Amino acid sequence: MNNKPRNIIFNLLLDFFSSNKSFKIIMDKSLKSLPELSKADKNFIINISKGILRYKTVLDFNISKYSKIKKIDKKTSILLYMGIYQILYCDGIPNYAAVNTIVELSKNKHKKSTTFINAILRKVEKSGFRIDEKSKDKEYIKINFLHPEWLLNKLIDHYGTTETRKILKLNLEIPKIWLRVNLLKTTIKFIKDILGKNNISFIQDTHLKIYLRVNKFDSKGTIIELIKEGYLYIQNPSSGHVINLMDPKKDNVILDACSAPGGKASLLGQLMKNKIKITCMDINDGRMNKLKTNLSILNILNIQYLCSDALTYNSKIHYDKIIMDMPCSSSGTIRKNPDIKWRLNESIIKEFQTTQYKILDNMKNSLKAGGEIVYCTCSIFNDENEYNIIKFLKKNDDFTISNIKNLVPLKFINKIGGITILPNKNDYEGIFAIKLKKHA
Repeated sequence: MNNKPRNIIFNLLLDFFSSNKSFKIIMDKSLKSLPELSKADKNFIINISKGILRYKTVLDFNISKYSKIKKIDKKTSILLYMGIYQILYCDGIPNYAAVNTIVELSKNKHKKSTTFINAILRKVEKSGFRIDEKSKDKEYIKINFLHPEWLLNKLIDHYGTTETRKILKLNLEIPKIWLRVNLLKTTIKFIKDILGKNNISFIQDTHLKIYLRVNKFDSKGTIIELIKEGYLYIQNPSSGHVINLMDPKKDNVILDACSAPGGKASLLGQLMKNKIKITCMDINDGRMNKLKTNLSILNILNIQYLCSDALTYNSKIHYDKIIMDMPCSSSGTIRKNPDIKWRLNESIIKEFQTTQYKILDNMKNSLKAGGEIVYCTCSIFNDENEYNIIKFLKKNDDFTISNIKNLVPLKFINKIGGITILPNKNDYEGIFAIKLKKHA
């Protein structure tokens, strides 16, 4: 059995657990540097790595159950994670293969722990403790639904126990893929016909018909090719509801203040059939280049690009509408990015909250009187959402919350008049958004 993918997984996880970097950034950089990897190997690497991050608490529990050593070094822990995860959750990999390949890998990566790793994996193979979202075992409570205890308690404080359990259980599932049909290049019918001819099953979103959900990318590469041609764009419908809040008009001058990689700007251009002027701003040159590439592929026109910092940007013109997709904890996307559970803590959330407020407070000066700001995050923590808005309105009496009842489904409207979408069974990602109007 080829051990190279496991070698890559080990290196990826070691990088992640030795830093506080996004696992997606680590993984994308690594996989791009290895173009010779087969599609099967790439999928194996992604699935095992993300599976370990989803079920890390279960893996830790098994290690502590069978190990007399209380403090285990990173390399040994990662090798154990890889072996235990395959034993417990990879039905397609025989247990003997899961054990043997990791023991062999340990001889190369951390030889002094090989005997210990072999002993733990053999015990797990014999009577490992597996917990899933349906388990009623008393130990399930002990490991806090496979999330850190502080995160569990924070969500209960915000949403109550029942809703929190739903969120945490859904976070364990592998999300489906949402595709937005680019009506500037094709039609929904054309895309549906192609998917049907290639036996690719899909579901059309109930509220936003331009979104189609598929279980995974097809083996023939049909979907990937449609994305490369700009007919489809990977985007969750939650973002579509955010854009609907803007309610843009053809003569509007719009600023997308935190624009990269361009998903929301491209939807604005699509909905307005390119008959609108959008300034796309981002602080990072690399992200700006990616933004330009994406919008070009999607045939989005009338775009001005601006590399600047939303914290300090001092505009010479005033905009009709500004959208700010804030840097945030991304807590609404844990299902897609399970590493978030292990990167976040209360102090990081506080830093995001402070940055978000400063951006909002600065960007208000770039808005026309009578104009509107859409503030949004992919967080489900009130710290980054309602609390910032309430604080801003108390200090800026020339702003009020705009009425959005005719723009989005009523079930998404929250108690302060914005929208909150929690991670749900329809594979919507968690988001918050609100529209604020500036008065003369």
